[in-house]
Amino acid sequence: MRKGTLTRRGFLKGTTIGAASLALAACAAPVAAPASGEDTTAEMAPVDIDVWTGWTEGAADKIEQILDGYNQSQTSVRAHHVVVAGGMTQKLLAGIAANEGPTTAVVFGAAIAYQLAANEALLALDGLGNPDQVQTLRDWMHPAIWDLGTYQGNFYYASMWNQSMGTFVNLDLAEAAGVDVDNPPETLEELVDVWEQMTTYDSDGNIDVLGGDFNWNAMIMGRFQGQFVQDETTVTANHPNNVKALEWNTSVWERFGVDKMQSYQASLQGASGRSRGLAPFLAGVRATETTGPWRFNSMRDYANEDFRFTVWPFPKPTGYETRGMYTYGDGWIVPVTAPEPEAAWEIISVMTGATGDRDTYTSLFITWLCVNNPVSEGMQDHPLFRDEVIGACPGFTDIFMDDLYNSDYYLYPPKVPTSSSYNSLLGAEWQKAYLGEKSPQEALDFVQEEAQKELDLWLDQSS
Repeated sequence: MRKGTLTRRGFLKGTTIGAASLALAACAAPVAAPASGEDTTAEMAPVDIDVWTGWTEGAADKIEQILDGYNQSQTSVRAHHVVVAGGMTQKLLAGIAANEGPTTAVVFGAAIAYQLAANEALLALDGLGNPDQVQTLRDWMHPAIWDLGTYQGNFYYASMWNQSMGTFVNLDLAEAAGVDVDNPPETLEELVDVWEQMTTYDSDGNIDVLGGDFNWNAMIMGRFQGQFVQDETTVTANHPNNVKALEWNTSVWERFGVDKMQSYQASLQGASGRSRGLAPFLAGVRATETTGPWRFNSMRDYANEDFRFTVWPFPKPTGYETRGMYTYGDGWIVPVTAPEPEAAWEIISVMTGATGDRDTYTSLFITWLCVNNPVSEGMQDHPLFRDEVIGACPGFTDIFMDDLYNSDYYLYPPKVPTSSSYNSLLGAEWQKAYLGEKSPQEALDFVQEEAQKELDLWLDQSS
């Protein structure tokens, strides 16, 4: 099926309505009811808290709009955005050592939370709320997203949204290549066939328009149902399914020619998804782009009005009956030195949609259009979310939400205290393989040996 074929002009009509509706909703947002037994005879001053995030520039502006909406939705907490540009883990640890720092922070991915929890730097959220509050949050979240937030039996990390994958398709380029856009590829191997069909070359044989490729190692490993670790002491970088994933990635580059792919990538140096002229997919020098639902936002901002697109599922490998996926979230943590931990619980509960006015949670996905998936399937039934988010992003429900909520296997960042360095090493060796400098097995064997050594050393030193 064609999933919501649309031009940017039609796309913008829906999103303009959404912004107006959100503004009205914020003005009319009800104040949260007081807790049972609370004295309401005197007006209580709101608790002021700092919220650290790593978003900068335009993204930081969106976060500030979202927090302003939260502040307007209730009277008990006033959240102030503090931009921490780089080094979040180190700055949080330094603040904790000095008995300073924020009430809460939003970090890029659960791996940071695992590392901080291993260093005893975080409060367990399931010990912060009372049992009824914790159960409300747990019942609300998709089970896989709750599991993502756990480390060594406690819940430390509350995603505010979660990633999934789909393949955006430039309809003009696809139709020019004779691709049947109404019948998406059913396997990764079929997708590569379509990429080849849509790739064009200049007179010198260099790639002019690339049909597509995909090198995000964790996302590919998720599709192949790979594994980072067996348990908190055992790295599994060279797991057989990880090898299969890297072999697939390597085969794509071999098929198009490593030299040609490198030349094509070099020609895009400086390109960004956040501009009209430099975004390869929007500029028409890529026929497809496999990415997350956040692409809808950049399309709203930067695509030409007549740009036509559709979205396909990012398929399973051949021979896999069940579907695997990878997600890492962007989510809330509370440092052990948090000055107002109860206020942290309140903002986390509302900004995951578990409690409060769900128009406020919806604001995340309108301000930053369809940026990711909500943490609960239940948001699909919320009127504002259904009309102004799902209605504005064709394929959001049956491509992206389906990928997150209905997969059979979930891969998370490695739940070990050395997660970041492990991921960095994996990324470097993964690239060497698809560039033809190492075989997939050699690359992953090297990661296995080095990542296990580092984990063993950390465990020895912390015991």
